[in-house]
Amino acid sequence: MGAAACTSHLSDHHWSTNDLSAFCLISDPVWVIDLQTGDALWANQAACDLWGVRSVREPAAVGGLPETVRQRLPDYARRLSDGERFGERWTVDTRGDDREKDRSAETVLACDCSGLRLTDGRLAMLVHARPLAEMEPTPAPKLHLSRMVENLPMAAAYVEGERIFVNRAAERLIGFRQDELPTMEAWFKSAYPGHDQEIRQRYDAARLAKASVLTELHVTRKDGVRRWIRFFAYLTHGGEVWLMEDVTDQRATLEALHQERAVLQSLIDSMPDIVFFKDRDGVFLNYNRAFLDYVGWHLNSNRRLRDIDMVDGDAAERRRQTDLRAMREGMTRGEEWFVYPDGRRRLMETLKTACRDPRGNILGVVGISRDITDRREMEEMLRRSEAEKDHLANHDPLTGLPNRRLFFARTDSALAHAQRIGQPLALLFIDLDGFKPVNDRMGHDAGDQVLRVTAERLTACLRTSDLVARIGGDEFTVLLEGTGSLHDVERVAGKLIQAVSAEIEIGRNALTVGASIGIALYPRDADNAQDLLKAADGALYRAKHAGRGRFIVCGHPR
Repeated sequence: MGAAACTSHLSDHHWSTNDLSAFCLISDPVWVIDLQTGDALWANQAACDLWGVRSVREPAAVGGLPETVRQRLPDYARRLSDGERFGERWTVDTRGDDREKDRSAETVLACDCSGLRLTDGRLAMLVHARPLAEMEPTPAPKLHLSRMVENLPMAAAYVEGERIFVNRAAERLIGFRQDELPTMEAWFKSAYPGHDQEIRQRYDAARLAKASVLTELHVTRKDGVRRWIRFFAYLTHGGEVWLMEDVTDQRATLEALHQERAVLQSLIDSMPDIVFFKDRDGVFLNYNRAFLDYVGWHLNSNRRLRDIDMVDGDAAERRRQTDLRAMREGMTRGEEWFVYPDGRRRLMETLKTACRDPRGNILGVVGISRDITDRREMEEMLRRSEAEKDHLANHDPLTGLPNRRLFFARTDSALAHAQRIGQPLALLFIDLDGFKPVNDRMGHDAGDQVLRVTAERLTACLRTSDLVARIGGDEFTVLLEGTGSLHDVERVAGKLIQAVSAEIEIGRNALTVGASIGIALYPRDADNAQDLLKAADGALYRAKHAGRGRFIVCGHPR
């Protein structure tokens, strides 16, 4: 299995295989462990051979991490996050997938463990292992190592004691020739001017601990240009091998990305709207301060937060379905009530859009939730205000009955309907008898009370489908649809006169008013609202001159 096969799993974690390509040249097992799951993320050829597998994707590759070690992953994560490096002995299962082979099932390894930060921010553990049987001193293949370094295509150096030998690629990388840096002292003074003692002490400490070193240092080239160089110093029995890679541009790119992310985070944190990003599985990966205010507690970066952690199961499922629809259709918009930890209920309008990578693959959903509670309340107030204006424009403010304007509008509509279905209707024009003396003797407040009582009595005598209106002063109109016969109309008119004429109590006083009614019929007397009202008014005039307290049908004296 070649280097590409060894590192294939690592690419799933957005980690460049060039970062670890140097380890593929080492005969010792080296692998990288996910500190959250304990799974192997990457392994060189020697590690795969040790486990008897072809790739870290095979289930047997997890044998590279003993169960006793797996249980201590949180402790390892804490130690490595503090920058600690440590060595341990592990007993690992080396049977691979072939359990029938007659060979030793376990191997004791001396493991050097160090932290390695993935580009997605997670901390992983780099394990450099050596079987204890190989720890005994053996003659060093110095010639082989120096020739290997000389012929490597990448920048490398071979160190023997205080002497250092760099290959052509390393000379191009640092700008110095081999004869200009023949010793370790010359190397440190030239590459790290002003910091040579500090760097040398760190290097000597690692050499004394017999630990391999993976680090990035700011190196000064011969031309004075400073570059970031990633070093892997590997200690062997025959000397030391350094592998070097210029990562200045990578660091600049990462720093620019971090700055852009910081600016973006500051921007979304300043927004009053709730902003969040969820992956395809519905896990929140990023959010702003307004989101934290809604959640109500400080989020643990290691916690996989989902909607079910904030709302009940039904609401969480509804949100999940809108996520899926946004990923299918590109965008969704909806409204939902959010309940805050302090009991506040706010109506939120949430816009969700699908997030894609440059190749068009769905990464998840970006959402923005805006508080529209105040806006909706204002809209409701405006609607109520418009309704009130409309009511005032079409109703009598004293009695609440439809006014002259609404009466004609509804009468026109009723006439059009009656014409379509061939149905008669009747218009009753009512005028109060004896109303003026009430106003003159008892005042306008008493007169207003009489009008309100009259409106209530008229309404109580009629069907809800009948129209009662006050068209001015003490004049009222009643429109009867589906009247049936003239006898039915006359019966209603008599009932209205009787109801209006009943005694009215105002304070300590009791008084009575009467009513005279003129009746016009459609289509006999007129075929439009104005003419029908005029005909009813003529009948009313006759009723009053005939002695009041009675009704007259247009063309039929009573």
